Amino acid sequence: MTSINKITFRDDGSPYSEKFNDIYFDTESGYQQSEHVFIKGNNIAENLIRGAKEFTIAETGFGTGLNFLLTLKLYKKLAQSHQLPVLHFISTEKYPLTKKQLVKSLASLNALTDEKVELIACYPDSPVYLSELQGELQPRQKAECLFFDNRIKLTIFFDDSTAALNAIKLPRKQQGLVDAWYLDGFSPARNPEMWQDALFAEMARLSKPQATVSTFTIAGFIRRGLEQVGFRLEKKQYLGNKNEILTGKYQQNKLQGKGYQLRPQITKPQHVSIIGGGIASACAAYLLTKNGIKVTLYCKDIKIAQGASSNAIGALFPLIHQQQDDISLFYQKAFSVALNFYNELDAQGYHFSHNWCGLLEISYKSSFEKRQQAFDKIQAWPNELVTSMDKLQASQQAQIPLEHGGLFFPQSGWIAPQELVEQLLKAAAHTNRLRIETSTQVSSISQQDDDSWRLKTNKGEFNASVLVFCGGADGIKINTIDDLPLSSVRGQITSMKTNKHLGKLNTVICHKGYLTPEHKGIHCIGATFDKNSFDTVPRDEDDLYNLTMLEKCLPELSANISSWQLSDIVTRKARLRCMTPDHLPIVGAMPNIKEHIANYQHLAKDKNWRFYQPAPQIKNLYLLTGLGARGLCTAPLLAQILTADLTGAPYPIDSDMLFNLSPNRFVIRDIIKRKYS
Repeated sequence: MTSINKITFRDDGSPYSEKFNDIYFDTESGYQQSEHVFIKGNNIAENLIRGAKEFTIAETGFGTGLNFLLTLKLYKKLAQSHQLPVLHFISTEKYPLTKKQLVKSLASLNALTDEKVELIACYPDSPVYLSELQGELQPRQKAECLFFDNRIKLTIFFDDSTAALNAIKLPRKQQGLVDAWYLDGFSPARNPEMWQDALFAEMARLSKPQATVSTFTIAGFIRRGLEQVGFRLEKKQYLGNKNEILTGKYQQNKLQGKGYQLRPQITKPQHVSIIGGGIASACAAYLLTKNGIKVTLYCKDIKIAQGASSNAIGALFPLIHQQQDDISLFYQKAFSVALNFYNELDAQGYHFSHNWCGLLEISYKSSFEKRQQAFDKIQAWPNELVTSMDKLQASQQAQIPLEHGGLFFPQSGWIAPQELVEQLLKAAAHTNRLRIETSTQVSSISQQDDDSWRLKTNKGEFNASVLVFCGGADGIKINTIDDLPLSSVRGQITSMKTNKHLGKLNTVICHKGYLTPEHKGIHCIGATFDKNSFDTVPRDEDDLYNLTMLEKCLPELSANISSWQLSDIVTRKARLRCMTPDHLPIVGAMPNIKEHIANYQHLAKDKNWRFYQPAPQIKNLYLLTGLGARGLCTAPLLAQILTADLTGAPYPIDSDMLFNLSPNRFVIRDIIKRKYS
């Protein structure tokens, strides 16, 4: 039998547990602490607004009901301006207060007057729970209440958290129940019987994919316990009585039988070595140094940003299809992240030339007109991402006459990539955690007995405890990395002198190539697309191709304004794009392909066969590559994923999208297709 939890009250009215020698909440800051730790820590407002039909919150210590009351108040406020899902709030409490104790405990919470009256009205006078019963076993007792026109349901299980959660059964094919966890209760030091691995296992079993969790404790064994069952966690600062809190997401489901989708856990490294010198490397170095990791960057060129990132002007826009398919959803997310990422960098004082002037995809032929009509009919995307324009609207937007309408991306625009890379690395350098080694060409890599790496270069050999390859098409010629299906596509960009007519252009225009507005007296046009080429020497015929393609797709520029001649070329550059077979980039740990084939060979017979063992990886080797022609759009999101890989933080995307970007996706697909039979 468990002893009764004796409750006393301090002079300020706060309830105090004699059993756990601790207060339930501080009358001065308890309201704010609970709101910050649990409401904001789980992004409840945002998640309710975008929720589906039902949203479930589960809590591991009802106590005085403060967290529920705050959630109830928030829900009622949001419902004034949003259509919200039905809310089910599940809580557990092994040592419940009586109604009399609850009334006295809530007396000081004047900001929750209406809500506490509602709770008190439905709270049982004398809760009975299993651990207090003597002798015979009894069914679990619980209380259920309805609020806000039955839109909110509260269920309180009067029992130990682990036992109560274990009693909740899920339909066989249902993927979890809980959307957000309030991991609350007296501190682990005072209440160790609650904070157990068995509790974390039940949380994993009941969690929906992407379920959030927040807790006031940052104890190491709790973090490790949650990580072990599939939560990705990060510490966040809190300026109240608690300096840090722990928040996270359920993103590595070890129960679903797709072990090959699980990413390896790694102790956060003190130092990382990066191969590369462009936008991918810069974004990775910037985020890793901001997260306290020292970085050495090896760039093969005499200075950084000499590859594709050396182009004078680059377009920033997403790849969007008519339907919300996997590729389009990824690029929509990447584009949103990139905009915020670049705007934040600029706001911090790291300025680079750019203009979010919008981008027009011109419907210059009948097939593109049909595509535009399909966009209009399906309406799969919000207007702030992409909208349709007729030729008059397109001409007004571009401020030059156009003979066709098209799809307009109002938030898109252009960036000077070289300036951007320089500013990202400048910001990283200001952390005092970045060292750049230029003119250093890595020719091969080898793993040492301690799982570190040895880099062979033109300047000698270097050691790397953790190695990240961001070098684009160079990976095709580096051992180990060359086991992945990467290809090189050559593209030549031509920079043209502006004139009084084209200088008026007010938006980026895409046709079969693209045309940018004027920046520093030039426009960029291009680009060629030569598969399996490593040649970076500019060609006259490629400049002619770019000019011809512009005139062919947009003849009105020649007929109504003026045409460019070869003599108007200011500069031209040929650079390499690194491509993948499915047109999605790669980010994550390098797979051990032989062990993949040995471990998962039954997928060749049954692609739905359940495997629980995690994917075998080559330790301490990570990739961020295959960005193709949209590195400006995808690099920030990919760098966030890489940083999460190395720090254990939550991933910014869901598990399905994460696997679509994983290096081992190609191996798994080939096993299923019996290519290794």
